[in-house]
Amino acid sequence: MKPLRRTLFLLPGLCLGLVFAAATLQAQNAAQPAGGQRTAAQQKTYRTKFMVYDLRTKKTKVILTVDGQFHAPNYTMDGKYLISDMGGELYRIPLHGDTAGPAEKIAISVKMMGTNDHSLSWDGKQIAITGITRMPTGQVRSAADIHNPLFIMNMDGSNAREVHLGWLHGWSPDGKYVVYAQYNKDNFDIFRVNVDGSGELQMTTNKAQDDGPEYSGDGKWVYFNSKRSGKWDGWRMPPDGAGPDDKLAERVTFGSDTQDYFAHISPDGKWIYTISYPMDQPDHQYVGPNMKIRVLKLKDGVATKGAELETVATFFGGQGSGNTSGWAPDSKKFAWTVYEELPAAAK
Repeated sequence: MKPLRRTLFLLPGLCLGLVFAAATLQAQNAAQPAGGQRTAAQQKTYRTKFMVYDLRTKKTKVILTVDGQFHAPNYTMDGKYLISDMGGELYRIPLHGDTAGPAEKIAISVKMMGTNDHSLSWDGKQIAITGITRMPTGQVRSAADIHNPLFIMNMDGSNAREVHLGWLHGWSPDGKYVVYAQYNKDNFDIFRVNVDGSGELQMTTNKAQDDGPEYSGDGKWVYFNSKRSGKWDGWRMPPDGAGPDDKLAERVTFGSDTQDYFAHISPDGKWIYTISYPMDQPDHQYVGPNMKIRVLKLKDGVATKGAELETVATFFGGQGSGNTSGWAPDSKKFAWTVYEELPAAAK
């Protein structure tokens, strides 16, 4: 998720991984009250189910159920683990056929509050993540209130180093760049930067909100989601940006009854799935029912004429269920998380 997840609670707009960063920020739709006291919504606790959808069988399986609110599972490149976050920490979850777990905490070598904006390099050697290192004690009134550095580290959490500010979403296949969203002149735009933090490139300039950039497996496109059509849809642009007036940006997904957020392109470029919200939740400050996983088969990287996303799962969740890609490396399945609110007696 992105730059200052602008939203952060008081600002209307994007709701990024920030709000899911830690237990004290669990509710995406809650403002942080003065004095540090938490609202009733923020005190909710959840149980998480890790879900996997198989494109071949068209079936969904629960592979792990665990207390806590885990977010954004990413498959490791060898397919043996999922990387997920919960309560500001990163976890590695072993996969055992149709089951998974237990979760193993990754010891990050710098102090940060990890968010659900994390992604793995294509060579399987590194993790990139946006970590919060400074939060205001009172209300969040602007993007500048939050320090959201992008870190790169080894898979075991060692050698974590800050490279830039931004809400991380993806790596280029050659490992040279990371792409992210950042708050820019009262708007969220897409940016690219070298992995050493140099050479920042602004990739979009449209006044509509943009989010969720990810590279295609061949490195020829960056897929992202945007509100420029009047609702959230999947788009793509060349790897050097959308060009003057974003004329090179191309709409990829078409759906009439949902806000289709986080368009995750499969490694082989043949499929997209989205984390889709009810139409009356355009700002994604929402954790609740009627969230959807929607899939679409692509031709030459875009939808065929008249093709719309197909709903394959309806669930209780939010953007943290899968704001970064959950595709397996073989493009045959993907993972996300759903939530179950625990009853008061269990808190």
